[in-house]
Amino acid sequence: MSDSGIGMLLGHLSANLLWLWFVGAFVLGGALVYGVMKAGHLRRGERARLDHATEERQRQEDPYKRPT
Repeated sequence: MSDSGIGMLLGHLSANLLWLWFVGAFVLGGALVYGVMKAGHLRRGERARLDHATEERQRQEDPYKRPT
């Protein structure tokens, strides 16, 4: 039994398994990039609701704060 090419370099690991690793890493990387991009962006309504809730919380904690 003689190995040649990529099989010789990898020992008993098959080339198909290597391609599966690359595809898996690509899919995982794409999911991570998508998650990072979506995590930092809020829609206009979501941002307004978050800002309003933050102002309300600050007024509760510091009643002397001037309204803006």
